[in-house]
Amino acid sequence: MKKSILLLSLITASLLTAACDETGGNGNIQIYVEPEWTLINGISPGDDEENIRDGWAVDYSDFILSIGEVTVGRSGEPPKYGMAKHYLVDLKNTPLSGQLIAEFTDVASGQWDRVGYALPAASGASEDLGTVPADKAAMMKDHGLAVFTRMTFTKSDGQRCDPADPARPCTAATGLSAAWELPFPSRADGCGTELETGLTVPSGGTAAVKLTIHADHFFFTAFRHTGVTRLVQHLIDADLDADGEITLAELDAVPITVLSTTIFDLSTVPEELNTLLDYVRWATITLPHYQSDGGCPERTPL
Repeated sequence: MKKSILLLSLITASLLTAACDETGGNGNIQIYVEPEWTLINGISPGDDEENIRDGWAVDYSDFILSIGEVTVGRSGEPPKYGMAKHYLVDLKNTPLSGQLIAEFTDVASGQWDRVGYALPAASGASEDLGTVPADKAAMMKDHGLAVFTRMTFTKSDGQRCDPADPARPCTAATGLSAAWELPFPSRADGCGTELETGLTVPSGGTAAVKLTIHADHFFFTAFRHTGVTRLVQHLIDADLDADGEITLAELDAVPITVLSTTIFDLSTVPEELNTLLDYVRWATITLPHYQSDGGCPERTPL
C-alpha cells in the first residue's frame, strides 16, 4: 500500500511539474522572405487606397535585395537565435510563398516577441538565395547596395513639369523608367502584426513566418500605416534632362521643398530632408515588413 501511495505521489508530482512548465516542450522556427504583391503585379492607377492616385501605372522589371542578420529573442534579453549570413534575393522572381532564409530548431515553445532583420550592404561575402542574375549580383556586391530596382511609369496623357521653373512648363511624357542602385542599408526590429508581436513557437511544431518586402513606399506621401496616398508625379518631374530616365543624381538635385506639405507629411521622417533623394533613402529604409502588412517599427540606418 505504501508503495502504491508513493508511486501515485510521484506520478502526481510529475504531472504537476509538466503543467507548470511554461515551455511545454520545444519546437522550430522557419523564416521566409517574400515579395509584397505590388512588386509582382505592379501598381495600377485608380481611386482605391493602394492605387497610384495621380494616374500613373508602375511596373517593376527588377528588384534585387540584400537581406540577412535575422534575430529572434525576448524583450530585455540579447537575441537568443541568430542567422548572420547576408543573402542576395531576386524578389521579382520569388514566388509569393517566399524563400526560406533562416531556420532554428529545438526552440523553447512559447512567445518570442523580438524578431528583426537587416537589409545590409551587399559585399563579396553575400550569397545568392535562389537564382540571381550574375550581372545583378556583381553590381550589388561591387557597389555595396541594399536594393536595386528597375521600374517603368506609364500614363497615356502624362506630362513632365520642370520643378526648377516657377512657371512650371509641362511637356508630354507618357513613359519613363528608373534604375536605382540604392546603397542605403538598414535594420528593422520589433517586427509584429496587429495580433502578435514576434512569433509563437508551438510545442512539437513549427512557427513559420515571412519577412515581407514592400515596393511601393517610394510613392508614399507619409511613412506610416494609415492615411497614406501613393503618388508618382513628383518623380516624373525630377527627370530634369527630359531623357525619360529618372536618376538618383537628378533626385539629389531637386529640393525637398517641391513636395507640398499639405500633401506630404514630412514629419514622419526622423531626420532633416534636403532633396528628393533623401526621401527615397528613407523610403528604402522602410521597405522591410513582417507577415504581409505587419510592421517593424524600430528602423535603424546602418
